[in-house]
Amino acid sequence: MLWTKSLETGIEAIDNQHKELFRQIDILLDPGKANRVRDTLDFLEKYIAKHFSDEQGMHIKAKYPKAAEHKSYHDSYIVVFRNLKGKYLKEGPSPANNIAVNKNVIGWLKDHILVHDKDFAEYFKSLP
Repeated sequence: MLWTKSLETGIEAIDNQHKELFRQIDILLDPGKANRVRDTLDFLEKYIAKHFSDEQGMHIKAKYPKAAEHKSYHDSYIVVFRNLKGKYLKEGPSPANNIAVNKNVIGWLKDHILVHDKDFAEYFKSLP
């Protein structure tokens, strides 16, 4: 999954965590690393929770007016990811599961960054 400059929020801590998420997703989707799927999914589950917690901490500290809405996106995504992880571990890599990962992991993450995280970044960077 290619990280592009268009995904940068301009907040270094958030951007670095996003880049790590992209790197781990690449490992998950690499057929040559199929033996690492369980470890990668476990890592992603923990890292997503940490990343969301870090982001939400920034929202609270900055008094971001959309913090509750943003948290609800995070909370619903954790459920989606856990369901996807369970299915992937049960059935293994397949074209259908790879499509689900692309849609529900990559697609969601890109959309979330481009819309919600960038919105927060604009707010955050406008603070005195």
